[in-house]
Parts: sequence; C-alpha cells; structure tokens
Amino acid sequence: MPGELSLVLFVLEHVRFILDHFKFHFFAVLSAKLSVKEVKVLYKMVILGPISSYRLSQECDLPSATAWRILKKLAKEGYVKMGYRSFYITPKGLIAVFRSEGDERIKRLVSIKLKEEWKYEGSDSEIYTFLNEIVKLSDEGRFNVDNLCFNHPTSLAAFLYPFADDLSDTSKKIIAFYMLKIFPPIPITPSCRGVIGFRENGEPYAIAMDCTKEGLRLNFSCECIKRMVCTNSNLTKKQ
Repeated sequence: MPGELSLVLFVLEHVRFILDHFKFHFFAVLSAKLSVKEVKVLYKMVILGPISSYRLSQECDLPSATAWRILKKLAKEGYVKMGYRSFYITPKGLIAVFRSEGDERIKRLVSIKLKEEWKYEGSDSEIYTFLNEIVKLSDEGRFNVDNLCFNHPTSLAAFLYPFADDLSDTSKKIIAFYMLKIFPPIPITPSCRGVIGFRENGEPYAIAMDCTKEGLRLNFSCECIKRMVCTNSNLTKKQ
C-alpha cells in the first residue's frame, strides 16, 4: 500500500512530460489537403470495406493507374494501409470521411467502424458525439484537426485532455477510458481504480477513474480518493 502512493507521485511527475510529448507528436504529423477524388475513394472504402485497386477503379469509374496512384498516396499519408491483396481504411481516413460528409448515415457508420478500430468498450453513439466535438473545437480554431494522427486513440486522449472543460461528459468518458490505458491506475476502493493527481491546493483527485458507482470519470474528486491518499500517507510516515 505505501508503494501505491509513491507510484501516484511518480505518475503525477511524468503526466505533464508525457502530455507535452504527445502534443509535439500530433503537430509534427502534417498532411496535405485531400482532393475530391481522394475523399470519394475513402467514402467508397467506408461503404465497401477492404478493396483492391482494380475493384476501386470500377466502383469509382477511374482508370486503373489512377486508382492505384490515389491508393498509394493515401497509404503514404496514413489514410489507408496496404494489405496483402487489398487496401484498408485507417482511423485517420475514417475521420476525413466524417468531416467531409453531410450524410448522417455515413457518419454513424464511421462511428461504428472507429469503435471497432479503437477497441472502445462503450457505444458507437458515444464515439459519434466525441467526433462531433473534436470537429467543433477544430472549427473554433482551438487546434487543426488535419494535423492530428487518429490512428492511436491513447495519444488522441492525451492530446485532448487539456481541452476537457470544453467537452461533454460523453467525450470525457472516452478520454478517461484511454487515459487509464496510458498511466498505471491504482486501487481507490475494492471496486474503483484511477490515476491520482493533486490540485494546486494539495487536494487529491482522479485524473481518470473507473468506478462501479460513478463509471468512467475525468478530473473527479470524492471522499474515497481523499481517504485512500490519507491512509497511504500515514502508512508511509510510519515506516
């Protein structure tokens, strides 16, 4: 138990460093604006799934050479990945379709596919809300969504964590889910675990928490957290 408090302090010390590292990583991954043909190709891949360049040329009425060239360019920029016989759309490609499509059915389909790609254990409707809020923040100029790499949801969560106050409880839940995969959580109660930090006034709180009663929470304070930290502090002093 005393070792858990030491782990808390170790994690807290490195949270800012890791978040800054992820922020650098995101803004270092730049990509060119997609053409109308490229967006059309991604749209087809959302509908049809993995596809060969030959089938794509037929579906999009493109010369075979053009279809191959577009797929290779999209693969180079991270929107698709090349398999043995087919090309697969990546989370970055799915986000590009989500942003460019006004069709709600396609956006819902993108949300379902991203839930699977990201191995998220909540609902696809939560992912839908999450994506809409990311696009909204980008449209407000808070960051440029074109500069983000969506292929790693843990990195995305770390980047978005400083914007938590501008997000809904649904989006905070998703960020908390992935934050618990980045940093080692510790037991708060037999049924709760979390990543513990300390506010400026010294009050302990959960940077991210998974609790049977409260669910997945971000920046959460409760008496259980205070008791756990107090108990561990007293045990550490006695050693």
